Amino acid sequence: MARLVSTLPFHKSLRWMAAVETVAARPARSPGRWRRLWQRAGVPDPGLVPRLLRRARDADAVLLNGGERADLLYLGLAGLCPWIHAPHLIVDAHWQPGASRLHRLAQRLPLRLGRHLLAEVQPHSPEEIPLYEQVFGLPRSVVRPLPWSTSLTGYEIQRRPGPGEAIVTGGHSYRDYATLIEAVRGQPWILRIGLPPSHVSRQVAAMAAGMDNVEIVPDWSFQAYWQAVADSRVFAMPITPGLQRCTADQTICNAMALGTLVVATDAMSARLYIEHGRTGFLVPEGDVEGWRRTLAHVHTLPEAEAQAIRDAAREVASTRFSEEARLEETLRRARRAAAEWAPRRSGPARRRLEALRWAKVGLVALLAAKISLLPLLL
Repeated sequence: MARLVSTLPFHKSLRWMAAVETVAARPARSPGRWRRLWQRAGVPDPGLVPRLLRRARDADAVLLNGGERADLLYLGLAGLCPWIHAPHLIVDAHWQPGASRLHRLAQRLPLRLGRHLLAEVQPHSPEEIPLYEQVFGLPRSVVRPLPWSTSLTGYEIQRRPGPGEAIVTGGHSYRDYATLIEAVRGQPWILRIGLPPSHVSRQVAAMAAGMDNVEIVPDWSFQAYWQAVADSRVFAMPITPGLQRCTADQTICNAMALGTLVVATDAMSARLYIEHGRTGFLVPEGDVEGWRRTLAHVHTLPEAEAQAIRDAAREVASTRFSEEARLEETLRRARRAAAEWAPRRSGPARRRLEALRWAKVGLVALLAAKISLLPLLL
C-alpha cells in the first residue's frame, strides 16, 4: 500500500483517513508577533512547512492543498531538498492570475522550483488548462482537471415540502451581487443573502438600500444556511464577470444535491455542473434582464416540471459530484502517480537527480553567501 502524505483535511471520510497520513495546520492559541505577520501573509501555521518537509522524505506521494499558501511555499522549498523524491499532486487548484507582473512572478516561482516534483495539478474545469499553461507556466501533461463536489457529509438536511418562497444566495468571494439585486428590484420576489458582517456586507447593504424585498442575514450557521437553501424557491449564484478561475463549485454542488432549483451566471464553474434547462439554469455574465427573465420563468414553472429539474440536479450532484466519489478519484490518482514514479526514485536515475539537486542547493547557498558579504566588500 502506497504511503500517502497530505495536508488536505478530509477528516469526515473514514476511507480517506485510513489511506492518508494528514499533516494538519495547528492553530496558535496566543500568536506572537512573527506568527501574526505570517498570518497576514496568508500562512496561519508556518510550522506546517518544516513538518511536511520531514514527512515527505519517506512518502510515496504527497497531496497538497492548492488553496493554501503554506502548501505552495512548501513546494518551492521541497524542490530544493535532495531527499524529497515523491510525486506531488496539487488538489483543488483554483488560482486567479495576478494583477501585476510581480504578482504573477510570485505565483509562478514555487511552481517553477518544485516543477520536477509535480505529477499532477488539479484545477476544476478543462477550460482552465490553457490558463495554467500560459499564465502559471505548467505543461499540459501535468494539468489534469478534477471537478469539485458536495461537502454535506455528516449533515442531516432535507428539503421541506412545497415550492419554497425566497431566492437565497450567499458568500463573499467573486459574487456579482450588483446584477442580482438590480434583477429583483421592483419585483415581488424575496431575496435573502447570507453574509457575515464585513466590508462586502456593507457594500451589498448600500446596493439594496430602500429595497424591502432584499434581506441580508448576518448570523446563519452552516446548518441554518443550507437548510434555507434547501427550502428556497431558487438558489442564485451570481459570479463576477470576466473571472478566469472556477468559484462557488462546492456551493453549486451542495444546492443541487439538496434538490434546489439553481440559477447561476454562465461562468466556467457553473457550466461544469449545470446543464441548462435540465439540472438548473445559466444566465449570461452581468445580464440584469437575463437574470430577471430567468427568475420569472422559474417562479412560473409548473410544479411537476420544477420537481423534474430538482430531481435531475440531485441525482447528478449525488453521483458524479459527490464528495466520496471525488475523494476516491483523488486517491486513485495519487496511487497511480506513486506507482509510475517508483522506478525513477531508485537506482542510477535517483542518484543522478540527487546529485543535480545537491548542486542546486550548493549554488543557492553560494549566491546567498555572496549577497550577504557584498556590503562588506563595498
